[in-house]
This record gives sequence, C-alpha cells and structure tokens, in this order.
Amino acid sequence: MSIETIVALFKDTDSSRQVLKELYEVGFKNEFWVIGDTTEGWGNESAGTNPFNSSKSQYDGATSETEVLTRVGIAEEEAQAYMKAVGQGSVLLIGQVDGSRGQEVRDIYGRHNPVRNS
Repeated sequence: MSIETIVALFKDTDSSRQVLKELYEVGFKNEFWVIGDTTEGWGNESAGTNPFNSSKSQYDGATSETEVLTRVGIAEEEAQAYMKAVGQGSVLLIGQVDGSRGQEVRDIYGRHNPVRNS
C-alpha cells in the first residue's frame, strides 16, 4: 500500500466542511488534517490534538507548518503560499490516503471548487 498526500485550499470553512462531510460519508475519517478551521469536530482537531504538533516530531523535528508541508512533498514556495492564504481566512485540507483511493479524494475536492490544489 502506498500513501498519497493530496492537498487543497478552500476559500472558507463552509466549503471545507462540505468536502469533509462528503469524505466522511464515503468512509474517510482521520486521514485528513484541517488547517484554518479550529472548530471542534472537524478533522483530527476533533480528537483534541493539533496534527501539526504531532507531525513535527514525525517529520524530523520540523519547527513550522511550512516545514511539515515540505516534508510531505509540497514545494517550499507553494507551502508558504498555502500558509499565507490560511492566515487570510482560507482553509487547507491535507489528506494522506491509500494511493488506490487518491483519485476519489481528488474528485471530491474538485466538486467543491478548491482555490488551489496539489
């Protein structure tokens, strides 16, 4: 089994929540990180953890969200652009899914008009 990282930026929490709802309905649960929506009950935040805090130790001591993004395969310039957009109110969804389901995730993301994706 290979793991694929799929990233998309959505303009607001309403859009990203619709995506998560659809992903959950088809059986995905804890495969997604949500950056920019700290409301309880969405993504790994519902478990009461900040996925980046736990991920920093997984990714060789990364010290920032941008570093974690680069270590999962996103170019540094693109990672910086994503984090800047999050700072301006957008929401970033990062999925790490079985590669056999990657297209399914991309299709769901695409139906909700992401502002940007990788």
